Amino acid sequence: MASVWQRLGFYASLLKRQLNGGPDVIKWERRVIPGCTRSIYSATGKWTKEYTLQTRKDVEKWWHQRIKEQASKISEADKSKPKFYVLSMFPYPSGKLHMGHVRVYTISDTIARFQKMRGMQVINPMGWDAFGLPAENAAVERNLHPQSWTQSNIKHMRKQLDRLGLCFSWDREITTCLPDYYKWTQYLFIKLYEAGLAYQKEALVNWDPVDQTVLANEQVDEHGCSWRSGAKVEQKYLRQWFIKTTAYAKAMQDALADLPEWYGIKGMQAHWIGDCVGCHLDFTLKVHGQATGEKLTAYTATPEAIYGTSHVAISPSHRLLHGHSSLKEALRMALVPGKDCLTPVMAVNMLTQQEVPVVILAKADLEGSLDSKIGIPSTSSEDTILAQTLGLAYSEVIETLPDGTERLSSSAEFTGMTRQDAFLALTQKARGKRVGGDVTSDKLKDWLISRQRYWGTPIPIVHCPVCGPTPVPLEDLPVTLPNIASFTGKGGPPLAMASEWVNCSCPRCKGAAKRETDTMDTFVDSAWYYFRYTDPHNPHSPFNTAVADYWMPVDLYIGGKEHAVMHLFYARFFSHFCHDQKMVKHRPGFQVQQGP
Repeated sequence: MASVWQRLGFYASLLKRQLNGGPDVIKWERRVIPGCTRSIYSATGKWTKEYTLQTRKDVEKWWHQRIKEQASKISEADKSKPKFYVLSMFPYPSGKLHMGHVRVYTISDTIARFQKMRGMQVINPMGWDAFGLPAENAAVERNLHPQSWTQSNIKHMRKQLDRLGLCFSWDREITTCLPDYYKWTQYLFIKLYEAGLAYQKEALVNWDPVDQTVLANEQVDEHGCSWRSGAKVEQKYLRQWFIKTTAYAKAMQDALADLPEWYGIKGMQAHWIGDCVGCHLDFTLKVHGQATGEKLTAYTATPEAIYGTSHVAISPSHRLLHGHSSLKEALRMALVPGKDCLTPVMAVNMLTQQEVPVVILAKADLEGSLDSKIGIPSTSSEDTILAQTLGLAYSEVIETLPDGTERLSSSAEFTGMTRQDAFLALTQKARGKRVGGDVTSDKLKDWLISRQRYWGTPIPIVHCPVCGPTPVPLEDLPVTLPNIASFTGKGGPPLAMASEWVNCSCPRCKGAAKRETDTMDTFVDSAWYYFRYTDPHNPHSPFNTAVADYWMPVDLYIGGKEHAVMHLFYARFFSHFCHDQKMVKHRPGFQVQQGP
């Protein structure tokens, strides 16, 4: 060790002589320490006594071009080298970087350089989360098109990032508001739709009266105000598009165990998902013996005992009582505030074909985030009391053996199974028939993605009076945004005013039809962008499977912890979905997530 310290002392004294104008002048790129990739230098061959602001600028200017040239090299997948994918959360192009951006991007830049020095094949990509309300609002205020405002901001912020000397893989740059990107967002939406994971239903939604749009539950703060405008959020019933994130709740909850380095994030996501102990099941509805064509989905924590159902309970705030349902009048006539009310509406279990009455509960709040649940007296004393009070028929379907084992009885093909085996078998059968059965919690809701705004990815659905909702053929993607005169759309979607764009022909029957006028939540765009970075110029698919398999999963993801239960949850959902679609072999999208 003594020799090392002696060498360091020598270099220190040498540097001191340089700074004091000593005789040992160091020229450009002449190395002081053998093997070092950087140099101590002077443009003139002489050193000033003080390191001034101008000296610093000269040093930065000299190195900037060399750093830029090094970073511009295209990062092709070289399988002879181990890879390292460092990803920082891409910014919204608001026009100016803030210090949070500088912090995150400096970290990713440092890690990328370090891994390159270790001989790794590294990508450190950058792009723009470019759709969303702020661009639309700013465009209205400035009398600009959102595209112009967004592109101007991107240009300015790109210059700022360049001036910081950050080594991003600019050859992989993506912009979510460009058709060559959102074409594939639409493609993934259609894949979700075909898998039964994207659907439309009437729902009580959070309505921002200022921005005139629907907000996801996560976008409403603890005071009931919009995260963007600050306005007090109102409740309103609208027909909305959802992505069925509950279908992956159990898988995503279990997969958290495979992410040991998600410090702090795992607990937040586990709490957000909740205890996955039950499932939702679907029912068709009748009134006075007549089928209505309407459906009801209800939750139970004990699906194995479903043959013992006595009723389906709904809260007084359920959409059937307040929305545009044909059953609203019949239900309201039966409603007596403060009392459990039997109604003339019957629910037919789509799995078992059992027919049971719908009951409006006296209490306003059910467990978790539920507004409907399945009443099963065999597993709930509360349901037993309700059934007996209202005189509802039911069967006992659980018997306890002398050794304490609980088995099913009077339960069709599940009779004789243990409760655990019946739980697995019944939920699997329900999933196979697409009538529910996805194991989830009573608190997690599906992801509402509809937005009644212009500046977002158009939902690639055509509404036909004959065929119903019909996906746009993949070969016709992207469905691009039309030019419109006004972006406000107060009280309705702005796209509804583009009549030439809205009116179209049905892809199936070729009859007259109308395009969907809602756009997608911007979180859909950012839920899969890390895949596109691996193959950003692919015109034939969102990404090539082999290329994505080389780079994925992301080795280090850097961003704020405030995204733990929104962006990161949705990004994990897309990673699981793409894996099940055999688009990638890795189920986890990120190895390590790091944030302040």
